[in-house]
Amino acid sequence: MAASFLSSSCRPPRRPRARTGSRIRASKAAIVSDEAIYQLYKNHSWLWGNHGAAYFAVGKRQFTAWSTEDGKPSYGEGIWFMPGGGKLCFRASWHGSWGAKTSLSCFEHRQAGKVIYQRKSPDGAWYAFKDRHGKSDLRNGDHASTKAKRFKAKL
Repeated sequence: MAASFLSSSCRPPRRPRARTGSRIRASKAAIVSDEAIYQLYKNHSWLWGNHGAAYFAVGKRQFTAWSTEDGKPSYGEGIWFMPGGGKLCFRASWHGSWGAKTSLSCFEHRQAGKVIYQRKSPDGAWYAFKDRHGKSDLRNGDHASTKAKRFKAKL
């Protein structure tokens, strides 16, 4: 994934490169509507493996996340929005031992059948974000704020 975050310790995990067939399918797939993006993320957490999570609250479209990538704890607070064209973006102020930095990150979404593909904008590799069985790294509820608050208290 091309890093648009300002620090490597505050970004979603790298995804394996998609096979050529997946990239072609995704690039030709239908753009996911803003309403579908909203339904996908609202009041859900995006789990970043063992290295972080982000929560997309409905209230004021608050974005809260934590990360321990590269062993450096950080947390981010900001907002999430859908600028159209199948994109989800979040603008957050990230805090860690390295200080504080603001970043904007956007992800594009396409759908072919039941599969939703995602890539980091503008030129990340497409990968299956939600498979045909509905499996994804999204979980209902807030799985990020408690740890983000802990990191905030320590930093």
